[in-house]
Amino acid sequence: MSPSDAHAEFGELGRALHERTAATLAAGQIARVAPQDVTVLLSEAVRLYAAVVEETEREIPPIDASISTTEAMVVACALLRAHRLNPFDLALWFSRTAPRSGPHASEDSEA
Repeated sequence: MSPSDAHAEFGELGRALHERTAATLAAGQIARVAPQDVTVLLSEAVRLYAAVVEETEREIPPIDASISTTEAMVVACALLRAHRLNPFDLALWFSRTAPRSGPHASEDSEA
């Protein structure tokens, strides 16, 4: 699979997930979503995000503007709890994963 094929497939997958999620929320059918399916989806999204950030050595937006602060914090707290981390641990990791600084930092963010 070429890089452009992979890019297209992830784009299609993202659009399909967005459409399915919106339809499920609009229909009020959240109770029908199996928790283990949500776990698999979020796990793979986290795995992909971390791999891209580590490989490219640059921070990318993990979410878009459609995610509320409450939604983001629910997931952030769940991720911390999943690994039995606390706010002190978070502070250590937060400084480790801070966006690059230096003369080319602004150029990277514009790319």
